[in-house]
Amino acid sequence: DWQEFDRARDEYCGKACTLHTGTSFVEACVEAGLTRDPDTGEPYFGRMDTFVSYTWRGEGITLANLVAAVEATLVADPGVADPAAAACFVDVFVCAQHRGVRPGSGTCPNATDVDKFEEVIDACARLVLYATPITQPKALSRVWCLFELMSAVKRDRPVLIALSAEDRAELRRLLLEDFDRLVAMFTTIKSENAEATVAADRDMIFGWIERDLGAAGFR
Repeated sequence: DWQEFDRARDEYCGKACTLHTGTSFVEACVEAGLTRDPDTGEPYFGRMDTFVSYTWRGEGITLANLVAAVEATLVADPGVADPAAAACFVDVFVCAQHRGVRPGSGTCPNATDVDKFEEVIDACARLVLYATPITQPKALSRVWCLFELMSAVKRDRPVLIALSAEDRAELRRLLLEDFDRLVAMFTTIKSENAEATVAADRDMIFGWIERDLGAAGFR
């Protein structure tokens, strides 16, 4: 968590690996020449075509689970011609995690990258929303995810829902055995209850949503 970051404790996390560059994890890898699998020659990075909207906050939400759910979703969707070639935008890797101001330019690395989200979504062919747990998707309680979802819909980009194997089983059960509960869950979500790690982000994003959707927004 950015508020509790400690390099001594988290020396192998993405932020620790990029302290010396002040850039994103991907940029640091490119700068170090770490761009291809040494055994197969396959590139690690490519031109992004899939925007992944997700949150780390929540029990059971891990990078491994996120990757597995996104991969399964891309493979299952007939609109994705070559799932293996899909290049995903995952902000924790592509955006600088440093919020301090650069002394030379007076810019914030994180803010500079985050300001490009709309451009990235515009360039992507699809958005994948990691909706776990299915009974109360954590992503829908985060204002950044709501903004990303709105940006994709506004651009007519298809939105794919990524679910874990457990969530898929639970969704199937709800559809067959408890459909009313499923309807109730998704018709009582209130966007005004969505949160952001940084309070200023919440105000800024709701301003964007009101700008594009009107005063009622998602509500």
